[in-house]
Amino acid sequence: MKRLALWTLCLLLLLAACRAPGATRPSIKIGLVAPFEGRYRYVGYGLFAAVRLALREANTAGGVGTPAYSVELVAYDDGADPEMARQQAEKLAVDPQVVVVIGHFREGTTRAALPVYAREGLPLLAPAVLDPALVSGPGTVVRIGPDADELAARMLEGATEAGLVTDGGPLGEALRRAAAERGLPLRPVGPPADVARWSALPPVLFCDAPPVDCGEMLVALRARGWSGEFVGGPDLAADEFRAVAGDAATGVRAVTPWPYPRNLPDCADFVAACSEISLGIPPGDLALPAYAAARLALRAVEWAIARDGQPSRPGVAAALTTLAAEPLTYPCGEWTRDDGTQTQAKGHGR
Repeated sequence: MKRLALWTLCLLLLLAACRAPGATRPSIKIGLVAPFEGRYRYVGYGLFAAVRLALREANTAGGVGTPAYSVELVAYDDGADPEMARQQAEKLAVDPQVVVVIGHFREGTTRAALPVYAREGLPLLAPAVLDPALVSGPGTVVRIGPDADELAARMLEGATEAGLVTDGGPLGEALRRAAAERGLPLRPVGPPADVARWSALPPVLFCDAPPVDCGEMLVALRARGWSGEFVGGPDLAADEFRAVAGDAATGVRAVTPWPYPRNLPDCADFVAACSEISLGIPPGDLALPAYAAARLALRAVEWAIARDGQPSRPGVAAALTTLAAEPLTYPCGEWTRDDGTQTQAKGHGR
């Protein structure tokens, strides 16, 4: 009887080990690189949960493609530092399971990492890239939302005289080009550090600088009695700007390619889900494009599996090229990238 019981146990263990085909899904990885530490850590923490949510939804639904693959997230911090961004790109590139990357959410870090991705044939989804040149170089780079030229055109609407403070980014350059084409006087007024020495300020001032710098500059200008209109790009939609500017942020215009989750009436479930994943941190202004990028990456993986029988970097890159012009998937509302830029009036309650 003991011998029979032992054989029965062994047989049961063997049967348990021999699962039906597809019971254990193969897996692939999607990379995410963003600043999670340092001056721009709010960027990474504001979007991380949105990417996690998109992948969790896919895995809960049974995986991606047929045969189904589970999707893992591999996240790295680049600290908004170009050299660190290049190093993190190298880490993702040597992992053959990584078939697509979402990042880097700053112009300089994206530019530094692009040669690595191009060399390894690793496609990149770049939700926050505004410089058109970054998506027209080597490799497969997909931008989500309008570029710097489209934002600049929206920002200049109604302006007849304006000044520009810029740290040399693509939005400042686009503003210069667009103003010159319209014959609009757009004079530089000096770096943010020299705000105390500025004189003869125009009625409209564009700020293309980090959100903390713009916030400090606006506070100093209001203290001097300047009551003109303060306008900026996506960085002025960051909570860090409002935290520094305080009451001075009331009435400021932030022109951004993406709606802020809390501004959309149908986004309560998305905000709650992201907050649950991030242990209470609400989704930031990049959460929706990050979610859309993750959904686009999953669709590209599914497309590659259907075409080739398995996901690969070349297959996903080809899929992204095909899918890039199609509508994006957002978790709330009817907003799509075809709606163009969004203007957010900063202030209490946003």
